[in-house]
Amino acid sequence: MTVYDDPLLNDIAERLGSDDPGIRRIAVLDLVDSGEPEAIDLLSLALRDPDINVRREAAKVVDEFDATEMANALLKALSDEDELVRNAAANALADLKDPAAATPLLRVLAESTDPFVVAGVLRALKPLRIPAAADAASNHLDAPDPRVRREAIGVLGYLREENSLPALIALARGDLDAEVRRAAVGTLLFGSPETVAETLIAALGDEHWQVRCEAANSIGKMRLKAGTDPLIQSTRDHLWQVRERAVEALGKLSAVKAIPCLGLCSRDDVSNLRKAAVAALGQIGHADGRPFVEEALQDPDPDVRKLARWAQERLRSIA
Repeated sequence: MTVYDDPLLNDIAERLGSDDPGIRRIAVLDLVDSGEPEAIDLLSLALRDPDINVRREAAKVVDEFDATEMANALLKALSDEDELVRNAAANALADLKDPAAATPLLRVLAESTDPFVVAGVLRALKPLRIPAAADAASNHLDAPDPRVRREAIGVLGYLREENSLPALIALARGDLDAEVRRAAVGTLLFGSPETVAETLIAALGDEHWQVRCEAANSIGKMRLKAGTDPLIQSTRDHLWQVRERAVEALGKLSAVKAIPCLGLCSRDDVSNLRKAAVAALGQIGHADGRPFVEEALQDPDPDVRKLARWAQERLRSIA
């Protein structure tokens, strides 16, 4: 057994070698209190423990350790039989954000056929911003598992990889998994309006509400004027979450022609939608919105009234 300078670590190491998994599990809890760099070695050991409860305990404290030295242990933990351990390892790898971890990550990505492992590695590669990550992600855009496709999309969006736009557009338009379509729609922000506008507008009519929300959000962020009329139509969506995103986007577009429908939304039963509508009327800052803003000053929701006062101040500057 390795001998440490810290007596607490020696005690923990001894308990991690116990035949009793309960003792080993308690020893993991004490690792966080040690504060010593060498504790990483013992935590890595605990992540490989034969007892699932010990590994789970180790997974719970992984985010307390910020060390690239744990990369190999975390990569192995991606293949753990327990979902909690796998998720903790994937999240910890993503938080490392150390370019030194790129080589082992890419090696595992090239060797593994386990969808969860591949997805976890792609998630960890995303913040590293290395060219090799773009190539690796592009190779997984047609993976059978939607988790892998989603993570690959995330990498390419983070890197703003323009060569991948045609593939991302295809996924946004036709992937069978709604979360994949949503992720693809969200990444199109880095494309030119001429390239992505048609796809984003089409996504406002997607069968899944989260895709429609993402499309409205992207259109607003990109200030796509061509999306004004489709967004106005989306303010009549049967789900208020979609209506809210459409209203927010219309505010960012300063869409004066949207004021009547924003006025209707400012009277909606859902307070979140009323808040978004009043805020959008303030952003647009047009006199036609004044009656709706003044009415919102009497809204039963204090947050709506607060936004109405802000919008009123903006409207007062209009001649």
